[in-house]
Amino acid sequence: MDVDSFGVWPPKLGYLEIGRLKKFISKFGPQNFPPSLVDLLLIGGSAEEDDVTSGSQLSHMLPSSLTRLHLWGFKKLESVSKGLQHLTSLQHLSIHDCPKMKDLPEELLPSLSSLEISVFTYELEEKTSRRGSYWPLISYIPYVNIG
Repeated sequence: MDVDSFGVWPPKLGYLEIGRLKKFISKFGPQNFPPSLVDLLLIGGSAEEDDVTSGSQLSHMLPSSLTRLHLWGFKKLESVSKGLQHLTSLQHLSIHDCPKMKDLPEELLPSLSSLEISVFTYELEEKTSRRGSYWPLISYIPYVNIG
């Protein structure tokens, strides 16, 4: 959706997918999402090479009302440890096909009820293993699927 109406959202919008845009997703200005938006899927892979390397570049796209966040196909995304702090209602986080991902938002992990991650770095695999630094934070999450 690369039209002038980008950013004009229906007032009762609950779910939204944004992705495969002609311009970098991080270049869109702050969005005024309705408070009804609870489920957001952001898909990388703009027409040009994807420029998002950290969650802070996406923070202006993320309304605090979210309970579900899905990040897919951000080939250069390395970390979401910064930029998600304001998502205090977040319960479900899924990150797929982000092959450079190496850090997670530690302050949000204990509040999640599900965490799904696929296609990531060896470094993140080590951190999420039973002996890794994230294990004390993710072991309490009822549903974890990492692999």
